[in-house]
Amino acid sequence: MRFQFLSCAIVASAALLTGCSKGGADSSTATPAATASATGSAAQAAPAVVPGTHYPAQGHKHFAEGESTAFHYNSDPPTSGSHKELFNDTFVSPTPLPKFLQVHLLEHGNVLLQYNCECPDVAAALAQIAYEYDAQQVPSNHLQPLPADVQAAEEGGLAVIVAPYSGMKHKIALTAWTRLATLDRVDKSKIEGFINAYLHNAANLNQ
Repeated sequence: MRFQFLSCAIVASAALLTGCSKGGADSSTATPAATASATGSAAQAAPAVVPGTHYPAQGHKHFAEGESTAFHYNSDPPTSGSHKELFNDTFVSPTPLPKFLQVHLLEHGNVLLQYNCECPDVAAALAQIAYEYDAQQVPSNHLQPLPADVQAAEEGGLAVIVAPYSGMKHKIALTAWTRLATLDRVDKSKIEGFINAYLHNAANLNQ
């Protein structure tokens, strides 16, 4: 049986949260050639859908030991900028992650799913989505992910992390390096589309 970490993490989260056909010619009269031509033209003209809003990269500076971690990030939650070289030790965190930790996770190619509400149902739904990705990073003989398993996944940019995050305007925020999308309810299709677009995406990190 795969590891079972969701229920205990969500109970902890609940206790600690601070705050989720177009008109045209009749197709029956169109010739196959004309239909194929029109379809091809439409496909060429349609722009690629890129999930989330892009925020210009604010660099990869590491805070030195003892240095103030005050930094003006250009998005909230942050999507790039100065940070500490630290990793998290759990895929589902019951407490908010410091901004300097969030940015380091994103710099490696991980994706964060954060929520701003007293909503164990939302937290559980996000954790279940994350589990579908994170479970692939845990050895089959581990009933629970060890901190070393989590950090190895984060180091490789293969982790989807769930945590509360208070103060933002929307109920849910999805972040990747230089990318932010917000939602006011759990939309599994949109969330998975964001994760699939940016998780372990080397091209997106190269900025």
